[in-house]
Amino acid sequence: MFTKESVVRLSECGADGKLTLPGAINYFQDCSELHSEAVGVGVEVNNDYAWVLSSWQIQIKSYPMMNDSITVATLPHKIKGIQGDRNFLMMNSKGEVIINANSIWSFFDFVNNRPTRVPEEQIEAYKLEPAFPMEYAERRIKIKDIPEDEYIVKTEITVTESMIDVIGHMNNMQYVLVSNDYLPDGYKYNQVRVEYLSPALKWDKIILKQYICDERLVSLLTSPEGSNHAIVEYTNIDLK
Repeated sequence: MFTKESVVRLSECGADGKLTLPGAINYFQDCSELHSEAVGVGVEVNNDYAWVLSSWQIQIKSYPMMNDSITVATLPHKIKGIQGDRNFLMMNSKGEVIINANSIWSFFDFVNNRPTRVPEEQIEAYKLEPAFPMEYAERRIKIKDIPEDEYIVKTEITVTESMIDVIGHMNNMQYVLVSNDYLPDGYKYNQVRVEYLSPALKWDKIILKQYICDERLVSLLTSPEGSNHAIVEYTNIDLK
């Protein structure tokens, strides 16, 4: 398990003084990259290849407050074919897990512009560990049962330079940030799932549509032509 200690900063918190969901995702993404660099297979080494995030499943017991000490951890637990699965944990100063997550990644060849089989040196570098005990959801978020006329269009945004990551795509966290900005006031959830479908690029237009029922809230981030960039689903589940 790779770990990094930190203190929650003012700039990472919302109006309630607690770390935000996008802030937690940033901690997890940064921990992943620091881990890759530490074992010698980071972005600086593999300019033509990268792990591309396919999905998140994040479970939140509580958010830390500003100035709280936290430990962020990551552990890869499965690599098969073109895919790798990685857990993340955020722990408080007592060592209690307050946020846990699973993520699914594809190993991408940017020279040939396609996913490719994970090479042996990647598998050897990461040293797989047992998966964190949590209730694992399916990778795909089901939206076929939602009639198109039941979505509410909330906003349209333009992807700007500040939203772009090191591989030229809209950063994974930004989709969640846009979605979170349009949640109903006081909306409660303890699990968030995100499915990434096609990357948005600089100056692309993104339309945010929202669907709410008793069981879940779904944010659909689409292009003006109707292709889906990402799906974000918020639910309340029994966290043990």
